[in-house]
Amino acid sequence: MCIRDRLDVLTTFAERALALNYVKPNLVEEPGISIDAGRHVVVEQMTNNAFIANPVLLTEQRKMLIITGPNMGGKSTYMRQTALIVLLAHIGCYVPADNATIGLVDRIFTRIGASDDLASGRSTFMVEMTETANILHNATDKSLVLLDEIGRGTSTYDGLSLAWACAEMLALKTKAFTLFATHYFELTMLAEQISTLANVHLDAMEHDDNIVFMHAVQEGAASKSFGLQVAQLAGVPKTVIKRAKQRLSELEQQQSPSIQPASIQSDAFEQLSLAPDEHSVLTTLHDTDINELSPRQALDLLFSLKEQL
Repeated sequence: MCIRDRLDVLTTFAERALALNYVKPNLVEEPGISIDAGRHVVVEQMTNNAFIANPVLLTEQRKMLIITGPNMGGKSTYMRQTALIVLLAHIGCYVPADNATIGLVDRIFTRIGASDDLASGRSTFMVEMTETANILHNATDKSLVLLDEIGRGTSTYDGLSLAWACAEMLALKTKAFTLFATHYFELTMLAEQISTLANVHLDAMEHDDNIVFMHAVQEGAASKSFGLQVAQLAGVPKTVIKRAKQRLSELEQQQSPSIQPASIQSDAFEQLSLAPDEHSVLTTLHDTDINELSPRQALDLLFSLKEQL
């Protein structure tokens, strides 16, 4: 980058910092993220209402936040603004907050939003799992990880189990700084079993079957997800909402699915690592020079791999 381009970037940073009331972040070598009254750089400029600023605190003793709360309550905004503030601090820009102390972060990983890849034959859930796998394989204890609604693309039990196991691995083995948004309230039980994990929620108020989003982050788990109220706001017919309430009442009287392990060992994933990480088929492919195979040898190899499945 030439001098002119550098000056252009730096003067833009300075102009934006003055115009938008940004502050100088304090970059430190100690790991952790502490943000007072953080804001989203885009959302606060696009909304007609006053933006609700929120704090973030991640330390070595508080490395993962399980974030619950209603749809449209602000969970994704809260996660993304944290990542943007960390990124801005690392590129030398002032940040949208009252105060920010940022430890060095090696990478930022995100799994947010729903999308598919039809051209490659990949469903929304397959894309979600592929991105999640990349995070679990590559994140470190100095990474910032954002996970939003892991497991929602499959059945309740499958999705809850996957979300639970991913949260455990990130908390116990990877030990990355993690913001984990979910509607699986069962995951909030992890805070009782893993000391470095805490629950926070986005606040909302209910009045006469209507919902008011407070967009304020509070300590502790949310009491409910307000899904029916959001559906009503979206214009779902009242007869459907009424029937959904009846069915919800019936389901709540039944035993809800939950995962309650007897105990969680801090070395649980270290013990799992004693088993082979890869399937034998992958090992064989990894050790084979495909370019050296004749067509007949390649066909024999294919049959051999099929027998191993």
